[in-house]
Amino acid sequence: MVWSDPVSDIRMVIGGLFLLYGVILTVAGLLGDPINLWTGLPMAVFGGGFVAWARVRRL
Repeated sequence: MVWSDPVSDIRMVIGGLFLLYGVILTVAGLLGDPINLWTGLPMAVFGGGFVAWARVRRL
């Protein structure tokens, strides 16, 4: 495994999961329960921040 591989960076994995779950919750919130919207939006922003951080500052 090469350490410069973006998938091996734990920030990409954590950020991707938060981003995915945030988008799923946001869509569920738009279609129904508003608590999903208020939970999904911050999760998506947090996940996007992690992914951006991992892409800007590589290991």
